[in-house]
Amino acid sequence: MRWLAVVCLGLALGAPAAAEADAPAPKVCSQAEPGGRILCHTIVVAAPAAEVWPLIATAEGWQSWAAPVAALDLRVGGLLETSYDPSAHIGDAGNIRNRVLAFTPARLLVIEIADAPPGFPHANVARELRTALELEPIGATHTRVRVTMTGYRDGPEFDALFAFFNRGNAFTLTKLAERIERGPVDWGAQHIPPAEPQ
Repeated sequence: MRWLAVVCLGLALGAPAAAEADAPAPKVCSQAEPGGRILCHTIVVAAPAAEVWPLIATAEGWQSWAAPVAALDLRVGGLLETSYDPSAHIGDAGNIRNRVLAFTPARLLVIEIADAPPGFPHANVARELRTALELEPIGATHTRVRVTMTGYRDGPEFDALFAFFNRGNAFTLTKLAERIERGPVDWGAQHIPPAEPQ
């Protein structure tokens, strides 16, 4: 099973690989709130928000850095569907599907897991998580990207998902920054290791 997010980012996210030395490092902004934990990561990327937005708000954008197969119906109730298998097709049973809950162009995309791949551990509680991807302009040339996941309650299943997405969301933000710095991913040259929460 292969997970890499977005997103998720409530999205399916993969196991971190060693980051390249010049890649910016995401910062952790997680916190405990009354009623639950908030998982949060931020990174500043060298592009204006108007250039970052299409990378998270279009299928072509997702395909350029997050997954070789992607489709996005950007509307409330629409789906973001991805697969890390280059031979997959939209509609395949093993794809990852996230439902769009809200969006503000060039600023915010909020999603939740609609369908995890078959056999993904803790899929029943993972559907309770919500992921917000926020873009905050910093001057004319940079953007702070924040990924915030809410819905974590107490219990071993949520603990496992929190640890999984803590690694995965940081990795995902690093990959987004690399996309902005180096251009689109050559999926033919990539190896995505399998990963899943324990």
